[in-house]
Amino acid sequence: MYAADRSRRCGSSFPEFAQGTIVLFALLLVCSFSLEAQNVTQWKGLSTAWRDAANWDKGLPDSTKTTRISVTDLDPYVPVPLDDDTARTKNLEIQQGGYMYFEAGGVLVVHGTETIQNLGKIYLGSGTIICLNNITFFNGGTFHADSGTMQFSGVTWDNKSGATFDPGTSTVIFNGSGSQTLQINDTSNFSFYNLQLLTQGTVSIDGDLVVRGDCYLAAGCTLNVPTGSSFIVNGSFTGDGVITGDGSFTPLPVQIVSYSVVARRNDVILRWTTAGEVNNYGFEIERRKISLTHTDTRGFESQNDGVNTTSNSPWGRIGFVAGSGTSTSPREYSFIDHNLPAGRYGYRIKQLDFDGSFAYYAATEVEIGFTPGEFSLRDNYPNPFNPSTTIEFIVPENGRVLLRVFNLAGEEVATLFDGEAEGGRPYQVLFDATNLPSGVYFSQLRFGSRLLTKSMILLK
Repeated sequence: MYAADRSRRCGSSFPEFAQGTIVLFALLLVCSFSLEAQNVTQWKGLSTAWRDAANWDKGLPDSTKTTRISVTDLDPYVPVPLDDDTARTKNLEIQQGGYMYFEAGGVLVVHGTETIQNLGKIYLGSGTIICLNNITFFNGGTFHADSGTMQFSGVTWDNKSGATFDPGTSTVIFNGSGSQTLQINDTSNFSFYNLQLLTQGTVSIDGDLVVRGDCYLAAGCTLNVPTGSSFIVNGSFTGDGVITGDGSFTPLPVQIVSYSVVARRNDVILRWTTAGEVNNYGFEIERRKISLTHTDTRGFESQNDGVNTTSNSPWGRIGFVAGSGTSTSPREYSFIDHNLPAGRYGYRIKQLDFDGSFAYYAATEVEIGFTPGEFSLRDNYPNPFNPSTTIEFIVPENGRVLLRVFNLAGEEVATLFDGEAEGGRPYQVLFDATNLPSGVYFSQLRFGSRLLTKSMILLK
């Protein structure tokens, strides 16, 4: 799967032509700064609506303007894209005391650089931020990734000493070309949750990185861990890329390469496959009840953004599946949780070695039954997927439903459902992306004037 190779001081007067040249240069310099100033949009803090031009000094941000968020009365949030109006900006500057939130499903594309200064914060929630250039988190800057997706195509991700990247349960994607570097300057542990390395070139880790969840290294991508750096994967490590460098690389001895949790009536079926096992005693299956998501005062869903939190039940063991000891061949496993009452549940797998050491693999949520009057677009499963995935939705009453899929450019790539749907009935629709390239896509559910959007990742 991988290979480890591890001035002269001037007089008091100038010729007249020189004086004229200096004056002209100064005028040009002032003009250039004036033009740059016109390309900056400063948040005014009037309300939270990104799309409202009244909230911005010098107009709405777009791919040619820099966005600056500073201390405001109310914090801006990035909206859910409507067709092709995804929020865009040239550079993004979260200045001292500035906060920025994302709606559930909100998407922002940063064409230039992204910086978070001291006491500046970003709360991604379940949104998506796509950074096409370099990122710098300065001392005291904080990025709460929550359960969102962060896509990075720049050359350098620089996490300064004292800056914080809180991974939550997010997915970070490196998908540039050529050479990219993750510069970790902090002496404390720096971690991602899920990491996908799709770069067609080399990604270098300069510092110590822990991946708490799963890591995927695509074919054509080289992960370089130089001397003095370390790379630890606590979940499954998969893919056909190459590992180089003399630094420390530590994957877990048991590699889970596929994992699914599917509801069937009142049962939940877990299936997983290992690529290889070393001293694997077995797997404990754990479950917890998920509470309802609260809505915060800004009017969008929130989990742990400092305003409202959930009160999920603790994890509890519900079963055990024996492992295969040591094996170099793929092994398939399954577990069925029978006769559950209606509700939303979380599942995770705890892998145990014979020596008592253990590791947790990615937690997944699933819903049994439905709530009358519910309007929802569920997360697709599996996600990431290749080449197909299942999308589930429920509408509150009988009516016409339109379920479509869009790419990042806002172009429709598929219509999955266009017709009458029965209220309260769960619908499951298959999205086949065999003929589409890898990337981020969006499922969009329209019911009357109501709209829901979810992001999906296609990996080939």
